[in-house]
Amino acid sequence: MPHKNTALSALPVLPRVKLALAAASLPWLSLSAAAGDDYIVYSPRVTQGESEIEMRGFNTRDADPALDRTGIFGVAYAYSPLSWWKTELYTGPVNYGPVTGTHVGGVEWENFFQFTQTNEYWADVGMLLAYVRNTPSQISNSVEVGPLIEKETETTHQKLNLIWEKVVGVDLIGKFNFRATYMGGYKIDDGFVPGIEAYYRPADNSNQLGPGLSGEFHVGHKKTLEYSTAFLYGLNQGAPAHTLVLRLSAVF
Repeated sequence: MPHKNTALSALPVLPRVKLALAAASLPWLSLSAAAGDDYIVYSPRVTQGESEIEMRGFNTRDADPALDRTGIFGVAYAYSPLSWWKTELYTGPVNYGPVTGTHVGGVEWENFFQFTQTNEYWADVGMLLAYVRNTPSQISNSVEVGPLIEKETETTHQKLNLIWEKVVGVDLIGKFNFRATYMGGYKIDDGFVPGIEAYYRPADNSNQLGPGLSGEFHVGHKKTLEYSTAFLYGLNQGAPAHTLVLRLSAVF
């Protein structure tokens, strides 16, 4: 006689249907969480009149097919109209993965506010305020807010972001999802800063840490080329085993 799950069969029909639908949605939910473009450590620093074009993305490797070879590639344009405010449009991020295929993720409008003058105090402090408009109807739009902290010396460079994300349109009294990101490095010179990157995302059950490399090259009077990359290791079962992150930007 086939084995029968008495705990499940004891449930009424309607709760069992709800449970089946929830289970069917788990692969999509876990993939969308893992593929969220959270692999960035923002700076609070703003320079009035400065423009920036940025390309960034990541790719994962994992034994779980739902997490393996997922990623995002997107382009952002930023401009600083004031000495304390920078606005950025991150558009056209292409999400790809073996389960959901390839699709355009949507648009994110990011705003950065610098509260302290650069190097005036022990650390530079600012804030992120962003609105995320997702193209897939299965993923709700959201807002993000949180402090940005940066500390730089002659030999070290560190950045810390503490971000809270809230879904809009539904569940208005629900809790915010928290995440923290950190980047720290030792400055051998401006173009070569080895260090580490760390990502803590309890809402996605994903924690990652790994070596990173960043730097900038000055081209002409006010033009700068910046890069950063990291190879992250998953610290828990919910995180991808390995993630390669790459960012390139031109500041002018």
